[in-house]
Amino acid sequence: MNNTIPHDVSSIMKILENNKYEIWLVGGCVRDMLMNKSCNDYDLTTNATPEIMQYLFHNHGYKTITTGSKHGTIGVLCDNKIVEITTYRTEQNYQSHRYPGSITYTSSLEEDLKRRDFTMNAIAWHPEKGFVDPFQGIEDIKNKQIRCVGNPHKRFEEDALRILRALRFHCTLHFSIEKKTEEALRKSVSLLTYISKERIRNEFNKMLMGELCNTLNMLKENYVLPYILPGYESLYDHTQPTPWHCYDIFTHTDIALNHTIGYPLESKLAIVFHDLGKIECEIIDKQGIAHYKHHALISEQKAKQYMQDLKYDKKTIQKVCTLIRYHDTYITLDKACLRKFLSYFDNDFKLAKEVLDIQLADNYAKNMEKVQEKINIIENGKIILDTMQKEHDYISLKDLKISGKDLKSLGFQGKQIKEVLNILYNYVLENPKYNTKENLLSYIKNSIL
Repeated sequence: MNNTIPHDVSSIMKILENNKYEIWLVGGCVRDMLMNKSCNDYDLTTNATPEIMQYLFHNHGYKTITTGSKHGTIGVLCDNKIVEITTYRTEQNYQSHRYPGSITYTSSLEEDLKRRDFTMNAIAWHPEKGFVDPFQGIEDIKNKQIRCVGNPHKRFEEDALRILRALRFHCTLHFSIEKKTEEALRKSVSLLTYISKERIRNEFNKMLMGELCNTLNMLKENYVLPYILPGYESLYDHTQPTPWHCYDIFTHTDIALNHTIGYPLESKLAIVFHDLGKIECEIIDKQGIAHYKHHALISEQKAKQYMQDLKYDKKTIQKVCTLIRYHDTYITLDKACLRKFLSYFDNDFKLAKEVLDIQLADNYAKNMEKVQEKINIIENGKIILDTMQKEHDYISLKDLKISGKDLKSLGFQGKQIKEVLNILYNYVLENPKYNTKENLLSYIKNSIL
């Protein structure tokens, strides 16, 4: 067990204990300690009221944050971090399947632990007194099991967010969900309509970053995916009759997501949404083979709508949409092609390689007999891009040795100037050595005028 406690947290505990109050570490930090994981957030529980805590910590020079005091919680600022301390309490009359309508302070630590969601989060620990574990949470951690405290139906009925939290812990800790808890969870999924889009988004993000194998199918089997991404179920069992594919769209997407280990969140989201447009643009030819022309653009539009509904920030939406837009734009190992590919991203090498990583994950979920050569090209393309970046073997539109003013003097006007500049830019992308004013003027006279 990793039982190292920061000095400031120990100091906070001593202040209360020196004044004859109980104080315990509780919740996620205890769980993480038992799992020998590093802990960044420390939550404490005490029999002291918020008013008493404010008085004591103020006298010891600590700044307190009291926005949660009506619910029994104050924050103590320690080393630029906030440590939350909550008075022992019970909760009653839950409102909208989310928040307690009333709380009552109690002198019993065990009564406080009863109100918590899962047994692994209902363990208290003190460096001298040891553990208080009335619901066998330590044993559940050893068995890698997620189990509700008390009646699981009641726990989910009280706070529907616990449904997503259970699945999130399943993804991030790779713990199984205990049978009765799982049964209650599946019967309670309709309560997710009471959860805000922001909360759903945050939990979904954590699930994706947990990198559990077949995450999307797990959400499907637990009936929650339609509450996260309404309409996504249209991808279920939609076959792809093409030699390139051997899975339906949903299974293909889930397997592609399995190949995003280590990817940033935006890339994982791009994979989740990358084939949304396929059903809409699917055309079956006379041989019975499906074609999905322009599906990337339609997928991008649908992904944007999903992310806006889930209140993602504009920067994230823009990044994910860019990854989806170019996920089907393939490279060759010719440097002219790679320069062109880079130009789509204003020579942002990192972004270009992230798009190639999306393509890799996508292709690893296809018919390997058909895509192995393509995978090799993508992998080698990333290596060549590294070399091009080191050698500055790329060019921007603004680097052209001819300007709009020069074109105007040649008689070009308005939109013509932009069109000619783009033609010249594509010309020099073939070989940056072409980028001299004399050569560009010659090209204009021989190929454009």
